[in-house]
Amino acid sequence: MSYRNILVQVDETGLSYARAGAAANIARRFGAKLTGMFLQSENIPAFIVGDVFSAVTTVQAFIEERDAKIASSKAKAREQFAKAAPESEWIEVNGDDDATVLAATRRFDLSIFPQIAPSSFGTHAVYAPTLAMGSGSPFLIMPDRGFEPGLGRKVLVAWKETRESARAVRDAMPFLAAAEEVHFLAVSRSAAEGFDKLQLRYLAAHGCSNIHMHVDRNDDVSVATIIQRHAGMVGADLVVQGLYGHSRLREMVLGGVSRDMLEMLQLPLLVSH
Repeated sequence: MSYRNILVQVDETGLSYARAGAAANIARRFGAKLTGMFLQSENIPAFIVGDVFSAVTTVQAFIEERDAKIASSKAKAREQFAKAAPESEWIEVNGDDDATVLAATRRFDLSIFPQIAPSSFGTHAVYAPTLAMGSGSPFLIMPDRGFEPGLGRKVLVAWKETRESARAVRDAMPFLAAAEEVHFLAVSRSAAEGFDKLQLRYLAAHGCSNIHMHVDRNDDVSVATIIQRHAGMVGADLVVQGLYGHSRLREMVLGGVSRDMLEMLQLPLLVSH
């Protein structure tokens, strides 16, 4: 398997330029088509529409101001994206609600987002883990503090015998097969010392080489802290893990380890649910 079409969220910031550059490197590596997605607001606030005495002029003035500011931000974002990722495609999506953005991500093999992506001239921001929980495809969540443009040379996989973890490994297989080193980490007192024969055969069938298994039975600190510690020890530039959570009253509630990993995000994190 490989990624054939990749989506990256873009805006006018410097962080977006770095993210687009990393996405372009990934697309070239896997022979994929890259698309930049600009989120823009299309809503008119209720308090403006509700002003019956000046509704027409107020709404018109708001729309003109909104469109002018969005156009300025969009022009900067598109110019940056063209420099970072030439010969890529471009789409503009209403970022006022998660559902519209979520539908777009379902049309791509891999989505690359910051943890929080705001909508231009809007009050709503989409939360990448929420999208990842519902998209059915892998998400590469990028930290604000920086990352290697050619990420994926050394990969740490947070491994557990669960559906989410197995799904994450499958979704990350292009990275795992291309990596110089792949380190699996199991954090559990009851974890097996190594891979079973079926797991070894499965990884070998996908061309994964130089695989290492680590087991940490320490329960004095959080699992997320242990994952971050081992990532530093092996020099990982990418972490892969299953995304855990459930829906409660139309809101996605993340599991403890997933939440902690995102709160202390230091490396690019490829997640699947």
